[in-house]
Amino acid sequence: MASGYLINAPLKEVLIELHWDLDFISEEGIEIDSSFEKAVIKFTQGCQQEYQVVTILKPANIPPTAYPHRVTHRFQKVLGQHPLYQMGPGVFTINDNNKNYKWVDFRQMIEFGINCLQESYDRPLVLSKVELRYVDRVSPFIFEDSDKFSFIGENFGINPSQFQVGDNSLTEFQILQRFQAKNDSILTIILTTGLDQESRDELIEWHTFVTNTKRLSWESLLGWIETAHNLCSTTFKNMLSSKLYEYFSK
Repeated sequence: MASGYLINAPLKEVLIELHWDLDFISEEGIEIDSSFEKAVIKFTQGCQQEYQVVTILKPANIPPTAYPHRVTHRFQKVLGQHPLYQMGPGVFTINDNNKNYKWVDFRQMIEFGINCLQESYDRPLVLSKVELRYVDRVSPFIFEDSDKFSFIGENFGINPSQFQVGDNSLTEFQILQRFQAKNDSILTIILTTGLDQESRDELIEWHTFVTNTKRLSWESLLGWIETAHNLCSTTFKNMLSSKLYEYFSK
C-alpha cells in the first residue's frame, strides 16, 4: 500500500462524505439548507471544467427541503462512471472506484471538491459528520475453497461456525466491529456474505470506515482525512491473511 494502490485491489468504491449543520426553522419545526439552491448552481459552474455531466437524483416537483443530508445532484466526467461528486442539502460526497483509484489522485480530487464546495456557498459551513469509507469485495472461490465460510475463516481470521445455532444450516454471515481510534475517530468494519447484483455470484464484501467523533474545522479536515486513510490502509492489511494480501498485490 506504500505506493497508494494494489495492482489487483478488491476495491469496489471509496468515498468521503461530509455533513454540515442545517438551519432550523422553528415555526415549521424543520431543518433546511437555506443556501443550497444557489450553491448547487455555483458548484456546477465551478466544476464545469471536468465534471460537466449533471444528474438530478430527485423528482423535479419535490423541493430540496425534503432531502436533508441526502444527495440530490451528481456530477460526473462521463455519465454512469466514476469519479464523481454528489451534493445535497447539508451533504457532499466524493466517490471513486478501482478503475481509477490511487490515493494521491483521490486526495487531489478531495481538495478540489472541498474548495469548490466552500466557494459555492455564500456563508461559512459548520462541519458535523465526516466519514471516509472503503468498500471491498472478493469471490470466495479464488483459491478454490469449498465454501464461502471456509474462505472467511482462512483469510479473515473469523470462524462463522462458532455462530451456529443448533443444527440449523448457516446460509449468510455478517459481522460488525467498532473501535475507538485515535484522532477523535471511530473505526468500523462490516464483513458480510452476499451476491453480485449482475452475475448473482457469491461474494465476500467488507466496509472499512472512519468517522469523526468531534467536530472538525475546515483547516483540520485534510489532515484528519489523511490520518483516516492511513488507518484504513493499515486495517486492510492487518485483517487479511498474507495469502490473500499477496493475491491482491499481484
